[in-house]
Amino acid sequence: MKIAIVGGGPGGLYFAALMKQLDPSHEITLWERNAASDTFGFGVVFSDETLGGIGNADPVVAEYMSRRFARWSDIDIHFRGEMMTVGGQGFAAMSRKELLELLQRRCLELGVDVRFSTVAPPVEELEANYDLVLAADGVNSQIRAKYADAFGPELDARSNKFMWLGTDQVFEAFKFFVKDTEFGVMQIHGYPY
Repeated sequence: MKIAIVGGGPGGLYFAALMKQLDPSHEITLWERNAASDTFGFGVVFSDETLGGIGNADPVVAEYMSRRFARWSDIDIHFRGEMMTVGGQGFAAMSRKELLELLQRRCLELGVDVRFSTVAPPVEELEANYDLVLAADGVNSQIRAKYADAFGPELDARSNKFMWLGTDQVFEAFKFFVKDTEFGVMQIHGYPY
């Protein structure tokens, strides 16, 4: 099977690795418009249940990930001056950049044709030359936009604000703060990685 993947984020890379592992004869080409080292966001958090699924699907990826994790089982909830600790959750986190690096490495080990800093050919060309075309090109996907009638995407814009901040403070547990402010309720979280 010839497979075209547009987008080299975690979803596109992991799909490529799993399909190549499933059948090494698959011809898989992945295009990512950004460089291999480009990334957006700070980290990725996985539950133990999700990690179990990854381990069953690809033990090699699971092993790569386990070497880089920060792990915790407690969540500290801070609300109106009090803190409550909830244990037994089982989570792990790693930087998004590290996740992308290990998925890129896995794809290359398996023989996926990964093309960074390269815009994918037009979808009409992909459709003509590949058995399967996967749109994994993020929120501004041109493929999903082209086929919006078929995919039926909806955008529900809200007034919530979101931002990522980094700190060099080390947390022993996942921290979840809920604060009433003059601007409304703010939710802040920090995790130990």
